[in-house]
Amino acid sequence: MKTLEELRTELDKTDAELMRLFAARMELSAQIGEIKRASGLALEDLSREEEVVKTRRELVPEDMRDGAERLMRLLIEESKRTQRRGFNLYLIGMPDSGKTRMARRLKEKLMLPVADTDKMIMERMGMDIETIFSKFGEEGFRAMETAALAASAKAGGMIVATGGGAPMREENLRLMKNSGVIVFLDRALGKLHGQNTVNRPLLAAETPEETDEKIDRLYNERHDKYLACADLVIDPDEDGAAEKIAEFFLEE
Repeated sequence: MKTLEELRTELDKTDAELMRLFAARMELSAQIGEIKRASGLALEDLSREEEVVKTRRELVPEDMRDGAERLMRLLIEESKRTQRRGFNLYLIGMPDSGKTRMARRLKEKLMLPVADTDKMIMERMGMDIETIFSKFGEEGFRAMETAALAASAKAGGMIVATGGGAPMREENLRLMKNSGVIVFLDRALGKLHGQNTVNRPLLAAETPEETDEKIDRLYNERHDKYLACADLVIDPDEDGAAEKIAEFFLEE
């Protein structure tokens, strides 16, 4: 018969192996999370989770199955927590709603890298947005925007300033919803007037008044969609907006 110390030594070795396997499981979970984000797949798959619990219960003697189920549910929750660490913070809103400025402020608070989908597209194509629209049309630009969002989703752990039209495409919404938290910067319409239209081809016009009319039309077309898809709606001009966004993101 083994002594207490011998049994404890074996237990220590078993625990060490368990911790090695735990770390391996979390690494696999992180890789699965990357694939899910890039593919626009939901973090949770409840039917898969129940199947995993059921099959793992059957791997141990019957009198241990309830304990095995509790352990597996804990491991699944920790795996999902690992995957959530790769979530992005997506900023959506109208042109000149302050997405780029807010991203810079949030970078200091969250210590996360910043991506700007418009800049990603310009850097990849080697041309400005106006030229891209001219050569490829809005539909061509939107396809590039989706590719930029997919790349951001796959990378994970970023603050992403999106183009104003990004949420209008269902594929983009699925990518953002399944890979992060969406914050709508709901700036007052009156403050969106008088914009510089450089690299904003949808707002280009002969006069400032015509530009403002286009802003009003876009606002009316997009505002309800922004509200419907956002996890958080906030006026970027209110005091402490960046702090509130950071707190909300960290709680998710």
